[in-house]
Amino acid sequence: MTFFAKPEGAAAMVRLSYALYWPKHADLANLPLMVMLHGCQQTVQDFAAGSRMNRLADKEGFAVLYPQQSRTRQSHRCWRWFQPDDRGGCLEADALAMLIHEVLAQHPLLDGSRVYVAGLSAGAGMAALLALRHPETIAAVAMHSGPVVGDALDVRAGLRTMKQGAEGEVAALVAPYANTANAIRLPAMVLHGKEDAVVAPRNAHQLVEQFLHVNQLTGAKPTSVKSLADGKTGAYRRTDYVKGRKTLVRWCELAHVGHAWSGGDEALKFNTRSGPDASVLIWRFVSAHRRTLAPV
Repeated sequence: MTFFAKPEGAAAMVRLSYALYWPKHADLANLPLMVMLHGCQQTVQDFAAGSRMNRLADKEGFAVLYPQQSRTRQSHRCWRWFQPDDRGGCLEADALAMLIHEVLAQHPLLDGSRVYVAGLSAGAGMAALLALRHPETIAAVAMHSGPVVGDALDVRAGLRTMKQGAEGEVAALVAPYANTANAIRLPAMVLHGKEDAVVAPRNAHQLVEQFLHVNQLTGAKPTSVKSLADGKTGAYRRTDYVKGRKTLVRWCELAHVGHAWSGGDEALKFNTRSGPDASVLIWRFVSAHRRTLAPV
């Protein structure tokens, strides 16, 4: 399917192809919606098959929306996180928000208070922009192998950010993109392979810092740190930051994972069977949250 969006103030429309997956044998009332943003050189079909998110949707009972970047906007189908301005990444984030609202309007059985977004690599960068700009829409965000927000303003800088992360204080970098007028909580999960040679793991540490800042947890000590599946290919370390009774920021450091979807279908590029099942980890985290407009 195809959707044309013209965000307010935009000079041109953004064309988004998308697929919408409905779970089998599920109660179709008040379904959560998971928005999945692919990485560079991927199609929605690649991402759905590699992540196996549809199979999980059948089991857990949620719908999945797969927007696809157009080659006319970026030749490798990269979401333009590295150009976060009103003609690039911010325009795409706003167009994605419009698509989500259009899908919610067309399908009233979907639960608008439980809209989640997850992305891989460039898709993670766009997931961050979408959630920061539209926190009233996104109940929780998950970023797998993604870059720090706001450091890159063009392609060359994007490559530098991927290689080494940002220099200096990173919390302030989110300010131009964060809609914090309502002081909305923005639960965030960061997953990153320790063997990632494409997007340096330092980016993950900096993303955690940024979303602690967004959730007014700057300088907070971890509530819990656990090493899971030690000695196995699925080993990872999980660090949680809790406020009230909710985990607002979760960081999963994946011990044996490179630049690929953890626990995915290795027959497809940018997926690895090593590591825990990222789709399961993401769903467990995001599904604990529901969007409200109550202040933090």
